[in-house]
Amino acid sequence: MTLTLIAFATAAGSDRDVLSLLVRGTVGDGPGLELLAGLDRLDLPDPELLLADPDGAELPERGDLRQAVLDAVVAAVRARPERSRWDAAWTLLARAADTGAPDLVVVPATTLATLRREDWDVPPVIERLASAVALSRRADHAAARVTAGR
Repeated sequence: MTLTLIAFATAAGSDRDVLSLLVRGTVGDGPGLELLAGLDRLDLPDPELLLADPDGAELPERGDLRQAVLDAVVAAVRARPERSRWDAAWTLLARAADTGAPDLVVVPATTLATLRREDWDVPPVIERLASAVALSRRADHAAARVTAGR
């Protein structure tokens, strides 16, 4: 219910005081203030702007925000799959791996790979991601062996 109220209040252009009253009225003061503070910190870049300029894109430093942005970029490509957008997304994933925790790109890279069309060449930038994906797969296999041994 709270998320629905946030969506309606935002769409209606309600001010911060109204939004605060709605949120705190549905979940209480403590959780409401925490949620509002979290919303204030979630100032994420538009995935379309990132795809338009992948080389100049600013990615969030925090891992959870970076993960959300990368997932949003892949979702944007899925919504409008075009070769140039697909290539731009790979460039963004490679930059993310080079400038942060490489494990954050594994799931978005795997998903992005499934969006490839037969006539799209694999961009060379994928080579920069190969080690992160391979390491993640080895870790998954090791975890599966440990679990099976129990």
